[in-house]
Amino acid sequence: MLNFLRKTALWIVLIPWAIFGVGFASNQLVLIANHDTFPVEANTIKERIWVAKATVKYQDMAQELSMDPDLPAGMIDDTHCLMTSKTHLNFLADVFDRGNGIYSIGDFLLSLSEWLGAFSLAIWVFEVIRRLGQE
Repeated sequence: MLNFLRKTALWIVLIPWAIFGVGFASNQLVLIANHDTFPVEANTIKERIWVAKATVKYQDMAQELSMDPDLPAGMIDDTHCLMTSKTHLNFLADVFDRGNGIYSIGDFLLSLSEWLGAFSLAIWVFEVIRRLGQE
């Protein structure tokens, strides 16, 4: 199998998919370990803003759907919660603050795989043409 991948240079096309799989698995592990919530590390100011926005959003939805407007403790939205010492796999959760959002290692891997995927097919075609020209 490895010999086939070397001869056909398909590893160039498969690398973005492998990175995507690792990023996806990383995010899923965090969700599974935290019972379908994704911890987010935030400073105090962002924490207050998120909780205020989430509370307003849930109150609007609650009025429309006649539901309880209270947000569960520590929840930012339907999926994200504030990171505490009781959340699991915190190093894989959203810990990188980039100003426009907070990202996880898995998010960066997913973005990297998308970026590499845009070029990998063209690079593979050029490599196959180069190898055919050498023969």
